[in-house]
Amino acid sequence: MAGKDINEVAKRELKDAASYLFFEWDGSSANVLAHSFEDGPKLNELPPIAKSVENRDEAIKHGLTLQGTRYEVHRHHPPLVYGRTMSDNPEESVGIALCMVENTASGKPIFGLITYQMPNISARMVPILQQFCTEHLTTA
Repeated sequence: MAGKDINEVAKRELKDAASYLFFEWDGSSANVLAHSFEDGPKLNELPPIAKSVENRDEAIKHGLTLQGTRYEVHRHHPPLVYGRTMSDNPEESVGIALCMVENTASGKPIFGLITYQMPNISARMVPILQQFCTEHLTTA
C-alpha cells in the first residue's frame, strides 16, 4: 500500500489514535511510509523503536521515545510492544502501541505505531492497531 493510501486509511480507521506512524525497517535504516506528525517523525528515534521488539529487557529498561516523549514499556509480547507515559495523574497519561508485521510486499518488516489518550486504553487500542497492520500492511 502506498504512503498516501496508508495515510487516508489510517485517518479513517485509527480516528481514536492521537497520532500514528508507519515505517519499514531493513535492520539499519528506516523508510517512513505514513505519519500524522505536523513536523514529521524524528528519524533518529526509529531504530530504537524497531529494535525494541527484539529484546524485552532492553525495551523495558529504555522504554520507547517518540517525538521526544518517553513512554514506559509495560508489555512486551512480540510482535507487540506497548505502554504509557508516566505522570502524577494517570488520567493524563498517554498510551503507545507498536506492532511489527513481517509478511510485507517489500519483504522488509513494517512497524505500525499509535499513541492514544484517555479514556482510550491498551486493551482497546492494541487490537485495533494489530488488525489495521494485518489488514493493510501484510501480503495475503
